[in-house]
Amino acid sequence: MTIMMLAAGVCACGAGSVGEAAFAPRASCWTRPYLDRTLPCLVDPNWIVVRSSNLTHDLTEVADGLGLDVSGARPSSVADWSYVPTRQPLSDAEIERTVRTLAAHNSAVFASPLFLGGTELLPWIPMPELIIQADDPQATDGMVVLDSSLGGFEGMVRVAIDADTAFDVLDAARLMAEREGVAWAQPNAIWWAKHFYTPNDADYPSQWALNQSNDMDMNAPECWDVMFGDSSIAVAILDDGIDQDHPDISQIPGADFTDENTGGDHTTTCDGHGSCVGGCVAATIDNGIGVTGVAPGCRVVAARIFNAIDFFGFCLGFIETTDAWIVNGIGWATQNGARVTNSSWGGGSPSSSVTSAFEQSRQAGVVHFGAAGNDSSSNISYPASLSALYAVSAINSGGNLASFSTYGNGLFCAAPGEGILTTDWAGSGGFSNGNYATVDGTSFASPYAAGVAALVLSADPSLSADEVGDIMAATCKDRGSAGYDTSYGWGIVDAAAAVDAADPGDDCVWDTSGNGQVDADDLLNVIAQWGACPGCSSDFDGDGVVGADDILALIGHWGPCA
Repeated sequence: MTIMMLAAGVCACGAGSVGEAAFAPRASCWTRPYLDRTLPCLVDPNWIVVRSSNLTHDLTEVADGLGLDVSGARPSSVADWSYVPTRQPLSDAEIERTVRTLAAHNSAVFASPLFLGGTELLPWIPMPELIIQADDPQATDGMVVLDSSLGGFEGMVRVAIDADTAFDVLDAARLMAEREGVAWAQPNAIWWAKHFYTPNDADYPSQWALNQSNDMDMNAPECWDVMFGDSSIAVAILDDGIDQDHPDISQIPGADFTDENTGGDHTTTCDGHGSCVGGCVAATIDNGIGVTGVAPGCRVVAARIFNAIDFFGFCLGFIETTDAWIVNGIGWATQNGARVTNSSWGGGSPSSSVTSAFEQSRQAGVVHFGAAGNDSSSNISYPASLSALYAVSAINSGGNLASFSTYGNGLFCAAPGEGILTTDWAGSGGFSNGNYATVDGTSFASPYAAGVAALVLSADPSLSADEVGDIMAATCKDRGSAGYDTSYGWGIVDAAAAVDAADPGDDCVWDTSGNGQVDADDLLNVIAQWGACPGCSSDFDGDGVVGADDILALIGHWGPCA
């Protein structure tokens, strides 16, 4: 039976200005749940969102009477969903009448206003499904369960409901949250966020972020004298995929949680962001081509959780996803051994299920990093604003906060994010016509910090997520006001200092002879093991080869072993 409950009453609303995404946010009388809170829903009066497998057929008879321009409909990247423009802005009463008339006219149609939310005021559209945190398994008895443990997170259940409109779904979520044994309930929603990037010159000549003369960098070469990172430490890139065949990215096969089934690869015209992000972490070192990541011995893995979209005919950095896609991506990364995740996206409306997934995986030991945002404001974007993530701002090559970077309370650290040369979707895809691009944004500062966390875990895999954060905070290069501040957090991430601090100190790996000294005996061992030698005691940087880098590391620790 169709759930028919009264939606919130209609009240007067004032006009809003056109937003950055070419949406026109306006206050409305509807609200939506987030954990134990209620958030206001803004609306765009110029769009109605419809699920229909045959939009033209299903809407033709009523479209004109409702003032809908079906010929101007834009397909969603989520199968069977479309954004249908109105011929003139609608009042709240007209929006409700239009939505309910569409659903009543044709049982194959589900309709919703175009709700907007988050720091960027981006679309949020309820689907006829709920995601419930059920502390009591009997709380969902009698319901159609689609996922009994969404993302592998205990008690997080996704159910189908018999609803025709977004209003019915919102009411169903409210009533479900009031049930005994339910911590929270929310619609499974389609929502938009932003990539935090601004691509520019693809021929930038160097990677200043890793090393430059003014030392406003991450001290990567100093770290590489000790290690490149451990290949068993994986960083999950929660993004639009990674080019699975890129010749210069150290990665393991990814997975796709959208409807595209790409196996973690890019697919749409506007994709490519994840390849740029992944290269910041683990572009391959010493292979004679391209660039290197900050943790080149570690590996990245693509968890494709959204589709990049060209809703307005251009690649403007907007992405489309659902709560279930993100939760499944976080859960998959956690269950498959990723020690670190990176989220270079945000600005959309907060989600109970996504927040809970990040929190639960953090408790399981996964270290999460998020891009603070690119709007020059002091409001850190969701999800980086969550306490379960470390929010990262961007600096330029002068060591100063980049002009575009978001900052504010809760910021963890800063990392290079302007003029960053990194990998791109190889060939004509992505942001350039080659395998590399130079880009700007906190999107690239965040994975640099995530890469440093991977190096820290390479030095001591037993560390907890909190301990990794404590080490990175204590070893950041202080910048701005002395100590913590809201522009740079604890300062600029320092790979070398963080790895040095993470060394458990139980032994001295350079003392291969065991005599308490790093001396000629150890040098002779290096020479004896010279060449390909995976697992050898003199392979100090863990790259499987005993070579010049290992000699340099040994000389750097010459003397009494400490």
